[in-house]
Amino acid sequence: MKKIFTNRLVLSTLSLFIITFGSELLVRVLVDNPILSYGTLRICISSLFISLIWSYIFHFFNVIVQRVANVIYAIVVPLVMFIELCCYKSLSFFMGLGNAEQGGKVVDYIKDIIAALPKTYYLVFLFTLLGIIYFIFIERLILKKQKGKRLNSLNKAQVIYLKAIPLFIILILIGFHYITIRSDKFQSKLQVDPTYAIWLYPKNANMSVSNFGVLMYLYSDTKSMIMNVSEDDIAYLYNFDDVTSNNKEEVSEDYKREIDDTAWKKLDAETSDETYKTLNKYFMNRNISQKNDMTGIFKGKNVIVMLMESVNEIAILNKDEFPTLYKLYHEGISFRNNFSPQNNCSTGNNEMTVNTSLFTINKTCTANYYSNNTYPQAYLSMFKDMGYSTSAYHDYTQQYYYRAKYFPKWGAEKYYGVDDLGMAWNSVYQEWPSDKTMFESAKSKYMSNQPFAVYFAGVTTHRPYVVASEFGDKYTYMWDNTDYPIALKRYLSKMKELDLALEELLKELDSEGILDDTVIALFGDHYPYDLTNSDINTYLKANGANYTVNGTSTTNRDVDRTPMIIYNSSLEEGIVVEDYTTIIDLLPTLYNMFDVNYDPRLYMGTDVFSKSHTSRAYFVDGSWQDANAYYYAPNSKINYFQGAKEYTASELRSINLEITQRQSMSASAITSNYFNYLGEGLKKYSYLNNTTTDNKEEE
Repeated sequence: MKKIFTNRLVLSTLSLFIITFGSELLVRVLVDNPILSYGTLRICISSLFISLIWSYIFHFFNVIVQRVANVIYAIVVPLVMFIELCCYKSLSFFMGLGNAEQGGKVVDYIKDIIAALPKTYYLVFLFTLLGIIYFIFIERLILKKQKGKRLNSLNKAQVIYLKAIPLFIILILIGFHYITIRSDKFQSKLQVDPTYAIWLYPKNANMSVSNFGVLMYLYSDTKSMIMNVSEDDIAYLYNFDDVTSNNKEEVSEDYKREIDDTAWKKLDAETSDETYKTLNKYFMNRNISQKNDMTGIFKGKNVIVMLMESVNEIAILNKDEFPTLYKLYHEGISFRNNFSPQNNCSTGNNEMTVNTSLFTINKTCTANYYSNNTYPQAYLSMFKDMGYSTSAYHDYTQQYYYRAKYFPKWGAEKYYGVDDLGMAWNSVYQEWPSDKTMFESAKSKYMSNQPFAVYFAGVTTHRPYVVASEFGDKYTYMWDNTDYPIALKRYLSKMKELDLALEELLKELDSEGILDDTVIALFGDHYPYDLTNSDINTYLKANGANYTVNGTSTTNRDVDRTPMIIYNSSLEEGIVVEDYTTIIDLLPTLYNMFDVNYDPRLYMGTDVFSKSHTSRAYFVDGSWQDANAYYYAPNSKINYFQGAKEYTASELRSINLEITQRQSMSASAITSNYFNYLGEGLKKYSYLNNTTTDNKEEE
């Protein structure tokens, strides 16, 4: 036994296993994944065979080479864990090859990320320190007596035998690891994504890390990228027979929305592509949300949709500090339980979600990656078909998002970037331009072309907040009498500039005499990254919010609460929507209020005022939150709120299956450019985008 534990292959394997499994366990604890789980079992097995494979390879070299290799391992593995933790803190998701382009953001804002990073994340480097001490000092003492005796006293048969044993153990460990992936016995009963599907195509980084750990997630992600695995390749592993979300509404004749599928059925009959046929069947069989009392209340008006960068509910709490946002929220239609889901590309993906009402693909910055796709059902496309002039604006460059390329595909007749608007700008991590200047520069380009449908993507409130900047410091004096941290004050100062920008927009519309004839829809793309939980909670508590946030919580997603507003000055009073919503519901809600001739089945969101709307917020990792509970998909964990109704296991599985199916079909539609196929096909069969008939008008 003593010889076994003084063998350098065994010593190397055990020490590397401690480094690997220990750092993986620490990550698991830091992101609140359960320790006693099948995921931990898989991580234990994979940590052992990874350590054994590394040790086996380098034990063929001399002791010095192996020691250097092990020191490098002890440095790299914890460093990888730390980098992934930084990505998780900054973007709330782990990073893989599929979303590597977003890793540049982590580098660009490393000062903010480090400033907001919990000190506990640095504990991962203890394994580096211990590894270096062990390999350089302790292991040398243990192996000192074996110097020069490696295998010299063994015959050829004994050498072959000893070389074969580690290979045999490696194969056994890999085989057992594979069994835990393939067998349903090694996954939660509430988990609707088969573990094998997550392994083949890790579309959900957090769920993959929960099931396999960081290292095996990176391996499976790399493998899926090299093999070009897509959503369609794992579709056979899912069974959506139990989905029950498509029950038909019973409505009066006055509110019926009827759609003639004749052309669609002809197109399907002529289609041989199995992916398109599957998507045709899915979309045709979805529920058609009907009309309601809000249908057409804004018909014929102009419309402006704006992305408010890094804006959460801080924006609507204090009337004195942000009077314009407060006014729009309380005098317009306000969604009191709205969320902007975090993902690996929150601004770009959430922008696409609002413009198309589709779930984006979390593995990619979807709008960029599929920038050649066409979406005839998108916001600007549909209004352009109604005779509106359409345009899109952003007060920065194409560095992160290829808006000049994809907005024309989404229906913009013209896209204007910061240079097109004649605005000054600086490189990243210096100064972001003013949204107020953007409105001033853009007004001459669209206001005279009525009716208009316009999209703005603001940028003033973008991080960084830990360094001085013009707008980050311009209004900090307003909070001189508070004990707010400087990062929070700078964020609030930038928020003040946004509030003044919206005030400018209202003045411009009013001076043109079209304020009453224009609807403004606002949404936040995500909460202010790199403000600490403490920073955000300081302001929430000081201004009477009834909740606090925790960015890594597995019991609620309140950190993702954002204002969603639809404002028109002609509304007699504000309308409060208490339903749980996400930004995916904004577009179909607007379509209904403008009485757009649209097919609700092609949108993954729902008109909030229809009977079809389910009061539940869905998130990209399969989690969801409603008035009763928060379900955290990576752990298959349900947390009920005080006094809430509890769901049966059958109800939970049905809810989880429904959201998984919607996300899967949405991803398949995006990767296959399905909506271009559908739009062109329906034109061919004389569908002419005229899918609905108002029975009242026919009578």
